[in-house]
Amino acid sequence: MKTMQEIIQEIKDTPFPLMTAIKEIINERARQVIKWGKQSWPDGTGKPTAQTFAESAKSLNDYERTTGETNWARILEEEFWEALTETDPKKLREELVQVAAVAVAWVEDIDTRGDK
Repeated sequence: MKTMQEIIQEIKDTPFPLMTAIKEIINERARQVIKWGKQSWPDGTGKPTAQTFAESAKSLNDYERTTGETNWARILEEEFWEALTETDPKKLREELVQVAAVAVAWVEDIDTRGDK
């Protein structure tokens, strides 16, 4: 099994598609700031329904892994709902980083398989 450092080095050594995705994300953030300005909103997380959806998404994802039917949509859905359950800012931030990482991994996969 590869170490975290080996995986990070592989990512750094592969300018495409990861760097393309990151550049597009930076460009999108710039467009958002131009359109909306700097935004600051309450988190809006920790609602009881989020916990229900998070548990459901995790169960479905676990089931689909056992049947070989897992997919990017289900993985991202699980991470998204996990983030929405958090009320602790530190844990929420960690979950949002996971959401972003899964979304970028999905973009990378699309770019490498030629579905664009």
